[in-house]
Amino acid sequence: FKDLKVKSDISVTGYHEQEFTSDLIVWEASFSTDDKNKQEAFSQIKKDREKIKDFLSRKGIKENEITFKATWDKENYIYVDELIPGSDEQTRRVKYFESYTLGQTLIIESNNVELVEKVCNEITDLIENDIDITSYAPKYYYTKLGKLKVEMIRAAAEDGLERAATAVEGGGGDLGELLETSIGVFQILGKNSNDEFSWGGTLNTLNKEKTAFVNVKQRFEID
Repeated sequence: FKDLKVKSDISVTGYHEQEFTSDLIVWEASFSTDDKNKQEAFSQIKKDREKIKDFLSRKGIKENEITFKATWDKENYIYVDELIPGSDEQTRRVKYFESYTLGQTLIIESNNVELVEKVCNEITDLIENDIDITSYAPKYYYTKLGKLKVEMIRAAAEDGLERAATAVEGGGGDLGELLETSIGVFQILGKNSNDEFSWGGTLNTLNKEKTAFVNVKQRFEID
């Protein structure tokens, strides 16, 4: 057994980061109207929806990029403290119907990111036309993320191979076969943002410009 050689190994972590620009924007807004008559409120919400569609069309948004969610409604009440009949001091809280609120949510999903951003900033035009609309921050995505991940894993693996080869050859040895490898979770952060890495991976949707990070752990035999 004295001539039996135990081969050693080396473990390294390859790393790669890449910046990219989102190519899909999802913008959401909601609009509503109030009326004591539910039918009148429903009629008004339909008129507002048509005005919004016309506004978006004139701005260049395509019809197939717009989705209107189902209309929702709620009843609004006011509460008044009133004296109990026959009492000079005791009161009771009485609920009175005030109005109906009807509303809808619209979602725009488009690859024309710059155009939708421009429309978001012009939403005040609708408010000036007496449409009670609330705009939310757009979300940004990348439709080629699967391909990007493959390219990044390859680059991270090559980085790890180079690190291992440099370390082994620097010590006078030769790098042997790959014994083990594992891929870390992807971290997609907003470029120059305050996002942090997380155990399960981070996926930023608030920034158009993003930076992706991945690492690949490898263990090689040393000949």
